[in-house]
Amino acid sequence: MSWLSPFPPRIPLGEGFEAFNTWLKDHFGGLFDVIGTVINWAVTTLRDFLTEPQVTQLTAIAAAILAVLLVRARPIPVLVIVGSTIALYVGQATFELGNTLVNHSPPQLFLWAMHLFGQEKVESNLVIGIVALIALVVVAAVYRIRLPLVAAVAGGWLAVILCGWLLFGAIPEVIGQPTAILMMLLLSTLAWVVAGWKLGVFSLVALTLVISIEQWSNAMSTLALVLVASLIAVVIAIPIGIVAAYSTVVSRIVKPVLDLMQTMPAFVYLIPAIFFFSLGAVPGVVATVVFAMPPGVRLTELGIRQIDKEVVEAGEAFGASPFKILTGIQLPLALSTIMAGVNQVIMLGLSMVVIAGMVGAGGLGNQVYQGISRNDGALGFEGGIAVVILAIFLDRLTAAITRRSPQARAERAAA
Repeated sequence: MSWLSPFPPRIPLGEGFEAFNTWLKDHFGGLFDVIGTVINWAVTTLRDFLTEPQVTQLTAIAAAILAVLLVRARPIPVLVIVGSTIALYVGQATFELGNTLVNHSPPQLFLWAMHLFGQEKVESNLVIGIVALIALVVVAAVYRIRLPLVAAVAGGWLAVILCGWLLFGAIPEVIGQPTAILMMLLLSTLAWVVAGWKLGVFSLVALTLVISIEQWSNAMSTLALVLVASLIAVVIAIPIGIVAAYSTVVSRIVKPVLDLMQTMPAFVYLIPAIFFFSLGAVPGVVATVVFAMPPGVRLTELGIRQIDKEVVEAGEAFGASPFKILTGIQLPLALSTIMAGVNQVIMLGLSMVVIAGMVGAGGLGNQVYQGISRNDGALGFEGGIAVVILAIFLDRLTAAITRRSPQARAERAAA
């Protein structure tokens, strides 16, 4: 009976986990490097935009919004414009193709703008974005597609550019942080448009408070990290939830995995994340994705499963394909439930900011962690207040999008 002694026998579970991680890193180290580079680029780009928005970035965003608004009505011209614009951006980044085109253009096209804004050279990416924006506006005007929305986007872009020019060029000595003021106005306007004037006014006051306590840069770093992690989590969670809603076997396999992801302490996720991606924002994003993803999967599955079977059968009776039933019936009817899952993903992601700050992700989490480690109550309190403001802003914004879904409007009308 000596084989029973000692009982219970020790199982080298930790060593096996470490050996498995080492095997993964040895065989898929290049893949992890690519993933880490992409995540770091996304967080850095979004953080730079939120802290120091550039005219080029704003122009590209305005063009992307117009493309989304117009693509369903006139897909061919819009896709041609989008494809050409992307090709020019890639050509500029790779071969400086935009510089070549600008240098061979008539000087009258750009000299007046250079003199107006005090620029020494033409920004080729800005020119590409403006040309794409103008082309999309022309498509909308010719085919008379959503003219009020197109005018609002184009006019809003022009107003923001002029506002930024005035803030930066005319009265920089009056406003201490013109970049923060500009982005604060943009976020407050977004809240006003999406959720109404109450959230718009709250955002204006609350974000001004964040600027006043000198936590704006940290708050925008945290917002960038949360948005990138939430986007990755949603992109992974919604397809898994759809498959789980269609397949009982997949649902039974996924549920214990989700239970494990939700019950395991968040610090545990940092161990493999740091091993694969070292310190910085990337392991914070990875741990946040793992921690925040389960509600997105569960509520997507729930939203699709709770749709009345008679509605689906009616679509099948009219000859709709399974894909058309999914995109035209099930997803629209389940949108409010799915958006509730997205809301939970964002809130759980925001709850990870302090833990992410402990591994070098920066932002408000780092401020709170430093306040705790240094016993600096003022620093920790300011960071905590900024986290609360971001949480309220994101929660109310996503809740407003949920309330505006077709199913939610139909339920309110029926009530």
